Amino acid sequence: MRTVELGRSGLKVSAIGLGGVQFSKVSAAQVKRVIGAALEEGINFLETAYGYFDSEEKMGPALRGRRDGLVLASKTWIRDGATFAQHMETSLRRLGTDCIDLYQLHGVDSQADMDACLKPGGPVEVAMRARQAGKIRSLGLTTHSLDIALAAAGMDIFESIQYPISLVNTEVRGSGLLGKAARNGVGLIAMKPLGGGRLGDPRLALGYVYRFRNVVPVVGVETPQQVRELAAIARRPPALKTADQAAIARLRRTVGKRFCRACRYCEPCPRKITIFKGMYFPVYIQQMGVDRVLGKGLPDYLKDIEKCTACRTCEKRCPFGLDIVNGLKDSLALARELLAQKD
Repeated sequence: MRTVELGRSGLKVSAIGLGGVQFSKVSAAQVKRVIGAALEEGINFLETAYGYFDSEEKMGPALRGRRDGLVLASKTWIRDGATFAQHMETSLRRLGTDCIDLYQLHGVDSQADMDACLKPGGPVEVAMRARQAGKIRSLGLTTHSLDIALAAAGMDIFESIQYPISLVNTEVRGSGLLGKAARNGVGLIAMKPLGGGRLGDPRLALGYVYRFRNVVPVVGVETPQQVRELAAIARRPPALKTADQAAIARLRRTVGKRFCRACRYCEPCPRKITIFKGMYFPVYIQQMGVDRVLGKGLPDYLKDIEKCTACRTCEKRCPFGLDIVNGLKDSLALARELLAQKD
């Protein structure tokens, strides 16, 4: 398996990482099989989060006796230092390790988020103490905001940034992020390179991401077969041909007009609809499954879609020209269809 040095962190990771969010959908035995397949294929980069339901609890036993050589990442969205420390300790215990290689500040999507992370006694200060104590090796962040990613790439604090990069998340090109990160020794991890499962062919999706040097895609998986398919692509990234480019163009015309980047520039909505959650609903279903998302019925963020007056204020703000009004309606219709199938 090819490896990539994750910026100045000193971490050497496989050219593909496995995301643990979908482990909540499968059994602990299946997670063990998936991780076993990853190790057989030379994949050493495993990523999860405190908030990924029981992902950490399932990964811990699967990692027992296999920890050496793995680069393990986890994260939390918490913005106060004391709770941040609690989440970190819980993740260490769940994962059965005394050190998490990469710990990330999760979902730093606004300047207010960043300020909260940097405040005295906040998550960054706690993380620095944890690194000195040997509980983490490197600190990174995840964000859906290009502005935050650019700012973080210029800081001495963060050694990696996880940001959406895919054949529909194309804004990284020409943004300066790739060059700035490279100059400052900041590793780049591609979030949702397969569009949360909406982009279909992994060969096309990963072939696009691998055009960017030293960007490491992380993909959520559920089966050993998926692991082997991803590993084969990562070993020998495809050269995309004319027919592939045409297929990518078709995806951009269809999925690209509905695929939310979760940047939240569209909000606030005059009707108080949580737009990004409504638009992201198909991804939530793919990642977490129907029972997790709709187990208690229709969530409020989907019910609120009924309040939409099609004023299109959100669409005027969206920097990606998304068809938000119809995207929200489609999410609500999909949720009702899935609920009807459960009954």
